[in-house]
Amino acid sequence: MFDRFQQRTRAVLIGALAVLAPAAMAADQGAIDNTSEGNLEVTLELPELVRISDLQDIDLGTFDGAALDGADDVCVWSTTRAYSITATGDGGGGAFTLTGNTGGDFLAYTVEWAESAGQTSGTALTSGTSLGNRSTTATSTDCNGGNDNNATVIVAVAEDDLAAVTADSYSGTLTLLVAPE
Repeated sequence: MFDRFQQRTRAVLIGALAVLAPAAMAADQGAIDNTSEGNLEVTLELPELVRISDLQDIDLGTFDGAALDGADDVCVWSTTRAYSITATGDGGGGAFTLTGNTGGDFLAYTVEWAESAGQTSGTALTSGTSLGNRSTTATSTDCNGGNDNNATVIVAVAEDDLAAVTADSYSGTLTLLVAPE
């Protein structure tokens, strides 16, 4: 008898919850009248996102006895307005190196990061090491098509390093990883 009472009570509770649950989560419905008004809730979630864009290849030019350097203005956008940057080269262990196309010589280069466009120097980056506490005010994921770029990557090859390798064309890949903070 007690078992049957528990089953009935459980069935009544489950039925009541099924009826009440949609009402607790549903929008306010309009009444039947010559006008009717209802309310509903609109929600979304904006996760931590980041994007780097408008990257262009950097041609350092031809060695004429002096160090070579070049820069590229880029766009960094983040929903947190803060980010970290990590640079990695394609040399052994992620080193910043250029490789000769025919001779196979390696040529080291340095990388710097500046938090505004049009810069010729910035904070030195170490391959694979994150540089945090960077900020962005970009309100467009592509800085308005690159018109409002907000950071600069600068690369340089020292004169002594250039003088120490054989004649060749040198190239390498620099990977820039941004993460929201």
